[in-house]
Amino acid sequence: MSIPGLGRETQPAAPISTNRTLTLNPFWEWRFEVGFNSEIKVKLISGTAEKDGTELASQQAYRFSGVKSKILTLQGCKIQVDGIPHDEFVAEVYQPTDSPMNSYLNLHFKLTAMRETAAAGGTDGPRVLICGSHNTGKTSVARTLASYATRVGFQPLVVNADPKEGMLALPGTLSASVLASVLDIEAVDGWGTTPTSGPNQVPVKLPLVFFYGRASPTEAPDQYRELVTRLAGTATSRFSHDSSVRSSGIIVDTPAVDEKSRAETDLLVHIAEEFSVNIVIVLGSSRLTAELSKRLSHEETGPGEKTHVILLDKSDGVAERDEAFREQTCEALIKEYFFGSVGRTLSPATQQVDFDSLTIYRLGDSSIYGTRDDGIMVAEPSPLMTHSTLAIAHASTKDSPETIRTANLMGFVYVADVDKERRKMKILAPVAGRLGDRPFLWGSWPEPFVNLLG
Repeated sequence: MSIPGLGRETQPAAPISTNRTLTLNPFWEWRFEVGFNSEIKVKLISGTAEKDGTELASQQAYRFSGVKSKILTLQGCKIQVDGIPHDEFVAEVYQPTDSPMNSYLNLHFKLTAMRETAAAGGTDGPRVLICGSHNTGKTSVARTLASYATRVGFQPLVVNADPKEGMLALPGTLSASVLASVLDIEAVDGWGTTPTSGPNQVPVKLPLVFFYGRASPTEAPDQYRELVTRLAGTATSRFSHDSSVRSSGIIVDTPAVDEKSRAETDLLVHIAEEFSVNIVIVLGSSRLTAELSKRLSHEETGPGEKTHVILLDKSDGVAERDEAFREQTCEALIKEYFFGSVGRTLSPATQQVDFDSLTIYRLGDSSIYGTRDDGIMVAEPSPLMTHSTLAIAHASTKDSPETIRTANLMGFVYVADVDKERRKMKILAPVAGRLGDRPFLWGSWPEPFVNLLG
C-alpha cells in the first residue's frame, strides 16, 4: 500500500526559454532597454541591421547591459534575442518615407558629396555641430553620422563637448578623435575603447582629452570656453598633417541646451565659432534654430562660405534618461575603464602611494582661488577623495597652474582609500608604474559614488 505523494518521481518544470526571433521589415526599429544588473544577447540571423549606424555582423552575438538603444534595419532582417529586456518595442512604419531616419540619411548623402568635393579640391570638409535640448538624441545622431562616414571610407574628426557624457574617456572631459574604423557597439558609451592593458576585437581609438571636472559648462564658463578653444586648436591642427581627415571634416556633439538660457546658447555659439562650423543641426527646437540662425548665419567660416542652420525632428524613439540612469552609466564607464568590458577583461594595478610623492590640484572657481592663471589649487590628500577618479595631466609637477589645468590627459586613477595617519593613499591604475612625476587633477564630476573594489 502506497501513501499518496510518496515514492513517485517529481518531473522538473520545463525551463522558460528566453530565446526568440524577431522579424523586422525595412525601416523598422527594435527599441530596447536593459538594466545594469541584467544582460541580453542579440544576433543577426539574416538581412542587414545597424546600431547607431554601425552594422551588426551576421551570426555574431552582441551582449548589451545598462543601455537604452535601438536596432534599425534599412532592408529588413531577422534578429535573435536571448534574454528579457527591461522594456522593448518594435516601431513599425507603413512607408520608408515615414521614418525619421530618412532625414539623417539625406544629411549623410549631402555630407558625403561635400567630402568628395573637398577631397578633390584639397579643401576642408563639412564641419557639423549637433545640438538640442535634453533627451533629443544628439549623441545617437553624432554616432550615426560618424559611422556612416567611416563605412564609405572617410575619417571624420569627432568631438565631444559635453562634459556630462564621455567619448573614449571618462565623464568630466572634453575629447576629440579621428574615427577611421568601426565603433564598438558593445562599449558603454557606444564609441569604443582606448589603448589599455588588454586586447580588443574592435580597433582602439586615440583620443585627445582635456579635463573639465564638472558636469555642466555653466558651472565654470570661462574655464569651459578656454578648454573648447584649446581642444579646437589642437584637434584641427591635424588637418594640416592629414588631407584625408581634412576633407572628411568634423562632427561635434554638444551639451544639452535649454532654449531659454542665454548663457547656454552663448557657449554653444562659442563652440561653433571655435570649430568654424558651417552646418548646425538642431534637433526638435524651432526657437533654438531661430536664435542660432540669427547669430551664426551672417558669419563666414571660409571664403564665401556661410553657416547653415537646419532644424530636424527628433526621433520618437529617443529614450528618456533620468539623472539616476546617467549616474549608473557614469559608474559603468568607470568600471569599464579599469576592468574592461564584455569579452575584454583588464587587470588594473593597485599600489600604496605616499602623500609626499603626489601633487594633486583641486579644480575650483577662479573667483575664489584667485588669480587669472589659477582656477585650481594644491589639495592635500584627504578622505574626501575616496572613491574619486583623478585625471593625470600630461605635464610636469613643476609647470604653472595654468599649464597644468589646460594640459591634455594621459589617463585616470581611482582612489580606493586614504589613510591620513599613515599618510598613504591606495590607488587603482590601468597599468603599473610610477605616479608621482605627473600632476593629478581632482574635479567635482564624476562624483565619488562608486566603490570599485567592494
